[in-house]
Amino acid sequence: MPEKENQRIPESGRRMRLAHAYIPWQHFKNSYPPAEALRRGTLFPELYMPYRPGRRGYY
Repeated sequence: MPEKENQRIPESGRRMRLAHAYIPWQHFKNSYPPAEALRRGTLFPELYMPYRPGRRGYY
């Protein structure tokens, strides 16, 4: 990284991880038909989690 760009990042931020993904273990049980899977954004019913603003803990 060029020295000028490196100065823009605070010292504490240089040691931090940017992101950490969590992927739950999944056992294949059922699947949606293709048209329903496209509508819901997932092939697997176990992974369908619609966004509901203001609702907590829907994972």
